[in-house]
Amino acid sequence: MNFASILSQLRPVKGRWWAQVGLLVVVVLHLAQALPFQDLLRTASFDLYQLAAPRERTSAPVTIVDIDERSLAKFGQWPWPRSLVARLIDALWESEPAVVALDILMPEPDRTSACEVLRHMPRADPDLMRTTCRLPSNDQLLAAALSRGPAVLGVAGVDGESSARPRAPPLRVIGDDPLLAMRHFRGALANLPVLDAAASGHAILSTDIQYGGVRRVPMVASVGSVILPSLTIEALRLVTGGGSLMIESRSGRIRSVGIQGLMIPTDGDGSLWVHYSHHDPDRFVSAEQVLERRADKEALRDKVILIGMTGLGLIDFHATALGERIPGVEIHAQVLETLFDGTQLRRPEWARWAEAGAMLCVGLFVIWGFPRLKARILVPIMLAATVCLAIGGFVAFLAGHLLLDVASPISMFIAISGFMLADLHIRDEAHRKVLESDLQSQREQAARAKGEMEAARRIQMGILPDLSRSFASETRLDVAACMIPARLVGGDLYDCFMLDEHRVYLALGDVCGKGVPASLFMVIAKTLCKSLALRSDMANASPGELMRRANTEISRDNPEMLFVTALIGILDLRTGLLSYCNAGHECPLLVTPEGAPTELPGAGGPPLCILENYEYQTQSHTLAPGELLCLITDGVTEAFNADQVAYGKDRLLEVLRRPANLASAGGLLQAVSDDVELFCASAEASDDFTALVLRWTPDRRNEPSNPETGKSAALL
Repeated sequence: MNFASILSQLRPVKGRWWAQVGLLVVVVLHLAQALPFQDLLRTASFDLYQLAAPRERTSAPVTIVDIDERSLAKFGQWPWPRSLVARLIDALWESEPAVVALDILMPEPDRTSACEVLRHMPRADPDLMRTTCRLPSNDQLLAAALSRGPAVLGVAGVDGESSARPRAPPLRVIGDDPLLAMRHFRGALANLPVLDAAASGHAILSTDIQYGGVRRVPMVASVGSVILPSLTIEALRLVTGGGSLMIESRSGRIRSVGIQGLMIPTDGDGSLWVHYSHHDPDRFVSAEQVLERRADKEALRDKVILIGMTGLGLIDFHATALGERIPGVEIHAQVLETLFDGTQLRRPEWARWAEAGAMLCVGLFVIWGFPRLKARILVPIMLAATVCLAIGGFVAFLAGHLLLDVASPISMFIAISGFMLADLHIRDEAHRKVLESDLQSQREQAARAKGEMEAARRIQMGILPDLSRSFASETRLDVAACMIPARLVGGDLYDCFMLDEHRVYLALGDVCGKGVPASLFMVIAKTLCKSLALRSDMANASPGELMRRANTEISRDNPEMLFVTALIGILDLRTGLLSYCNAGHECPLLVTPEGAPTELPGAGGPPLCILENYEYQTQSHTLAPGELLCLITDGVTEAFNADQVAYGKDRLLEVLRRPANLASAGGLLQAVSDDVELFCASAEASDDFTALVLRWTPDRRNEPSNPETGKSAALL
């Protein structure tokens, strides 16, 4: 296929030019970082990466000396006297740490110094004041403690003007001037000059809250024209000997920040995405333990020590990408751990172009495929593409710690698909009148078909026996049955009639399927079974023999390959002996007022029309006087309610156990029917409901008497 033919495939199809133009506009806006909500979607997808695979803490280069609740309870509320902070730092130098960095700002003089206290005391002794003011202040004591080793103090950037002029470390720039690319603050909130002068390094502590949490921290930022490193970079600079801060900048973007031997790739503004692990109390050592000389020195030796506060009311906790709220000082610790482990997150410059290419490919495929491909082909392809994008982004995160925005291409797929669906909807409205005319015609045809189905229903229900009339004069048998089709016509059947003066034939069946085919097959099956039972040559046939012959006759002409589950029984009203054969049907249930319902055992064989010439077996059971026999189809136990929960056999047995329902066969049948209807409520019937219930009551008047007692033999 040449280039001209490819272009012809991408021409506007039936007015869909707007979709192609819109796609190009969105891709350009993506490259320009100007899409609405794009940053929110991208940030959310990056958070999902970290939630799915948080960083494992493997090294421990940092220890946080925590001014916690225990320390405040021991040494008093914050702010502490600077002399106490000096004691804390002196205690840390004894453990030989690599560097000490304070995540604390001290911009005002300590008013708890002895000289300051006396100045505010009325009628203070002038000689005492002169003597006291010659002593070092608390701020001077802290400055002396800071000067005893490599210490880093922080600076907070502010957007207003200030008089503070922070000290910058030696700087080496590779490439362009990076000042305009980095985060800029007009002023700063710095520590006292005496403290700043004593510290070996100075770092920017400020960061931006993005969508309620800290996800990126600046590795460098400017205060006025002064460039300051982050707390982590400055700490590493002092650990390695205090060389120059190095910034690589190309084409107006910062590429990396670091020190000699360690250059850290950053975003264009010099910020780094924080690779979070879960909050770990092992990072913290209480300041109270350090001051009391009870801290483990091995936990402090050769470590980067960060001093911070977690006491209630002292600091703000920041949300992380993992949904946790942790102290700000722990965020600095996690950045240092990431740099030591080499697991820092990177979002390379080519990522935007790769994401734009993915958006373009997905969008063009949707525009091309929507009018040409069927939904069953298009939808799986697009779902597969979406899954591949999501998996690809996650694999890049796991394998290379890369942050690739897959949310934008997926959003593009959803948006373009929505636009194409809207376009199809608009075009479909042009055919509405034609469809309405066709619909009216179809309704008329449906009305005629419904009338024919109603006639078929009346015919089908008419061939089922009316047992209340058929057995009105038979005192030995109480029998009731009903069939409620799930549709206008059904595929269940039942039959019950007298074979002779003392034997009753009964049958229950269920044709696979529903509707017209099942109803026609039901009529055939019922008619053939009844005719076989009434044939003179089958007068003494067992139910198993009747089932075998019925299987042969019904299978003879069965082009639709339907089958029937059936149960045929013959009840002798003189003795209560029930002979029966079960062809894959629900087992009959015996119900007595004294005990729990039980199933009649035995399975005669597979459903009819499954196996040719199958020899079905006959089972037998003698009914006790007053015992109820309940035959059902699976439409009873498999009736579903609106929540797609089946009625079930347990609920049926519960209805059969209630003594109030056992007064008569008709009463029990009505109780089962009412309970199934109550259970299903407004849910559409899933299958035909068919049940047959009978009770045998022997005729004691015709029983022979015992010649010795003169009583009926049945009463002995």
